[in-house]
Amino acid sequence: MSHGGVKILVKYTRCLLLQCLIAASCLLAAAGSLGRYNASAAELPALSLPDQEALALGRKVLAVKEAIQNPTAPGALDAILALGLDSRYYLMVRGWLSMQLQGDQSIIAVSKAQSRPEITARITFLQQAIRAIDLE
Repeated sequence: MSHGGVKILVKYTRCLLLQCLIAASCLLAAAGSLGRYNASAAELPALSLPDQEALALGRKVLAVKEAIQNPTAPGALDAILALGLDSRYYLMVRGWLSMQLQGDQSIIAVSKAQSRPEITARITFLQQAIRAIDLE
């Protein structure tokens, strides 16, 4: 692949990752003032039921984000499965995982001689997570 082709691929990958992050940010915004509440939904009687559900969803989205950032953490796959197996959110989670996987594969393709082990580990984890939510 030519140097110009690599630049285009990197720009395209960044664009896709940005779109995925925007979608996740919108979902977090819909979850309400997530940063102000650290108590469980049961401990927040002042919140309405839809707000409690949005808070729980926001926490699941944050857990997926953490799992992607640190795939070797205990419970990382479980966090992804908790949201990814829900048919309402499957497409969002699968898209998020796919975009991260494509970005990481692009990084590895561009820097073959300098492949970082954490990226290789994340690629393996993302492939495993995608297979798990696809019920393979």
